[in-house]
Amino acid sequence: MRILIFIAGAVIALLGFLSFKKPEDFPLLQGGLTLGGGLIICGLFSIRSKWHGIGGAAILTFLGFVRTIPAAWTTTEETASRSFELIVAGLCLVVFFSALRSLKAERQRLSIEKLKAGDDSPPP
Repeated sequence: MRILIFIAGAVIALLGFLSFKKPEDFPLLQGGLTLGGGLIICGLFSIRSKWHGIGGAAILTFLGFVRTIPAAWTTTEETASRSFELIVAGLCLVVFFSALRSLKAERQRLSIEKLKAGDDSPPP
């Protein structure tokens, strides 16, 4: 999971650099560096505190997806902006659902561990 967060962050930041060709494309560079840098920071944070970093990446990619979808659908012509937004939205969805799957698997693992230990209290 950590490597997925690092790769997605690097790809999104690189897409920001690649889509910056004219001064009008500065928001793409800024958005790519912000979202990609945030994911890289979450990946670094997950090295020391695994689940906090993965949870942060899930929240960040959810916000990134919510931000990119309206921008991708309002543009009718095929531009660098629309391509950038669609690729970033796809990457955000992949990381978001992967993080949710990892968090759910960890919760199941903890529940099974409690049941094997004889603790009958329900999971949080």
